[in-house]
Amino acid sequence: MVTLIIAEKPNVARKIAYALAEGKPVRKTIGKVSYYEFTRDGKRVIVAPAVGHLFSLAPKVKTYGYPIFDIEWVPVYVAEKGKSYAKDYIKALATLAKRADEFIVACDYDTEGEVIGYTALKYACGVDPSKAKRMKFSALTKKDLLKAWYNLEPTINFGMADAGIARHVLDWYWGVNLSRALTSAIKRASGKWMVLSTGRVQGPTLKFLVDREREIENFKPTPYWVIKMLLEKNGETYTAIYEREKILDEEEAKRIVEEAKKGPAFVEKVEVKQGKRNPPVPFDLGTLQREAYSAFGYSPKKTLEIAQKLYEKGLQSYPRTSSQKLPKNLNFRSIIQNLAKLPEYKPFAHALLGKERLKPVEGKKDDPAHPAIYPTGELPKPGDLTKDERNIYDLVVRRFLALFMEPAVRKTMKVIINSNSHRFILGGARTVKEGWLKVYGKYVKFDEVILPAFKEGEPVKVLQIKREKKKTKPPARYSPAAVIKKMEDLGIGTKATRAQILETLYSRGYIEGKRKIKVTPLGMRVVEALEKNVPDIVSVELTKAFEEKMEEIMAGKAEKEQVIEESKEGLIKILKVFKEKEMDIGRMLLESTGTGVTPSKSSARKTGAVKELSEEEEREVQRAVDGKEGSENAGNAKARNPGKKPLVLGKCPKCGGDLVVRYNRKTGKRFVGCSNWPKCDVTYPLLQRGEIIPTDKTCCGGAPVVKIREKGREYEICVDMNCKDWKKRKG
Repeated sequence: MVTLIIAEKPNVARKIAYALAEGKPVRKTIGKVSYYEFTRDGKRVIVAPAVGHLFSLAPKVKTYGYPIFDIEWVPVYVAEKGKSYAKDYIKALATLAKRADEFIVACDYDTEGEVIGYTALKYACGVDPSKAKRMKFSALTKKDLLKAWYNLEPTINFGMADAGIARHVLDWYWGVNLSRALTSAIKRASGKWMVLSTGRVQGPTLKFLVDREREIENFKPTPYWVIKMLLEKNGETYTAIYEREKILDEEEAKRIVEEAKKGPAFVEKVEVKQGKRNPPVPFDLGTLQREAYSAFGYSPKKTLEIAQKLYEKGLQSYPRTSSQKLPKNLNFRSIIQNLAKLPEYKPFAHALLGKERLKPVEGKKDDPAHPAIYPTGELPKPGDLTKDERNIYDLVVRRFLALFMEPAVRKTMKVIINSNSHRFILGGARTVKEGWLKVYGKYVKFDEVILPAFKEGEPVKVLQIKREKKKTKPPARYSPAAVIKKMEDLGIGTKATRAQILETLYSRGYIEGKRKIKVTPLGMRVVEALEKNVPDIVSVELTKAFEEKMEEIMAGKAEKEQVIEESKEGLIKILKVFKEKEMDIGRMLLESTGTGVTPSKSSARKTGAVKELSEEEEREVQRAVDGKEGSENAGNAKARNPGKKPLVLGKCPKCGGDLVVRYNRKTGKRFVGCSNWPKCDVTYPLLQRGEIIPTDKTCCGGAPVVKIREKGREYEICVDMNCKDWKKRKG
């Protein structure tokens, strides 16, 4: 009997093989793909990797325009550019499947991992996914993998698989159709090629960023006054603040200052309190992303990528989790004993190992798929981690150790000073017992304001009482970490996708600024145009409702097909309204993108005027606008033509086909090419500025003459660069 285990990535396949093999696994190859063979419990076992998603969604037939809903799963290299490497992995799985009698999915245990396993089984292996078993683990240690092997789930998690498939379908429906609609709108209004995009989660996320931008733009600062008392005690100077922190009337502020100056000033009351600060709860992904941003300035996407690498190296548990609870059967003492071998954690680990009972602090949030993030106890070898990986590993380890430590104790002092019946507050705070701050204090900073002893009734030596004019400040712009938190609070996106949505908004040119996010004029106009004409596209409520539906699918409370159909029906209504208002939307978008010549692909990405779609979206939108599939050099046959057909400039002198305007996708430059490409290779260059108008004239052996209209002037020119007109113009 031969068992085939499908892992999500090559390095994970290797980890599984070395953990399960009774000896040393044998590494073999099919083409460029490595896989492993070994024996376990008398079984012959093969571990082979996928490389992320091997299959993706694409239209069943080529259609142009929108809406489009007739889609199917195809190899990812067919649906997306630059994924040709996946062909080798599909071939390897197909070959190995013919040798296997039993199949086990060992991809990451979440919706995406389940979709990867499901599609690999069904389309690469040709196997009914219901016939496969499931290895479930949250860490890539030998112990965890052996436990998963001896406790196989009888099937894959079809709740997760169905929810993941539904999400892929919905994201495709919304992303591709709405991107086509936006592109069509701006093309219809301007006659120019300019791809814009939005999506099911992207639109609402951009909307709340735009709302914050409007708050900032519309904010009108209000003046107010702060009154301060400078006093001296034991040779040191301290500042007390008037009990009303903001005085809105200047005359009142003047009066208070004059009256308080008359004194006498004395200590009316001293309040001393001591309180505990419990350790922070275990990391879920969102909390880790926020903490890493605060400590190191890492973007949420970068933090997730680093955490994923640490997981694949077996050093920490699976990062895509919303849980703040640790496994009940986790051997805390064993993990801490191993961490004690690292000098930087030795004193803290030894202190914990002296405890009779190790009970961690836990948070409220839970996740049925994975526990909170924790170090596995496996230790990195010298030089094994990059600087960024060391930083995240240190953050995770220190957080984990802090969970078992004593609370910190903070002492606060509030001194109320009375001066002619006006009260001022002098505050102080200090840490009297470090507790968990010993290990995690480098990532948490408390203000330490130490005050001398004050007694009630004692006189106060006042140096000065003054007023300071200030102005109210607008709400702060979101940081990347704050965006992730806001998405969590709104219930849009998932723990695994939120960081990527934020990166997408950057790449589209909709937002800018790495620490303080500012919405660009393009981003503002996209939301304004959609908000005014088809507000459901940027509706948080609608997106949240579908997120909840997908949670219901996972829990077995809703049917995948029903949720997809409901989403489709809703989107059809939205797109019908969009099509009716397409011209108005396009005109509004042009207010931010400009009405001049469409920028080249490369320059437009810098300005944000042109898209940076996902490869799947780019392919579908490109098909819709091109009107035909084309090659890298054939490019966009109608990029500048507002009509439905390619802009024909004349007949090819070589084969008689149409000479049409094309667009090189790599360089972003337009040129003239034969419609019978690649059988006919006739091409001519074109000026990269101005509107092109056919003249039905020819020159230089049949080369077309075109009219160029730019900046209020027109002129005719032959497209053959060897023509005398070119030489005159060059002179």
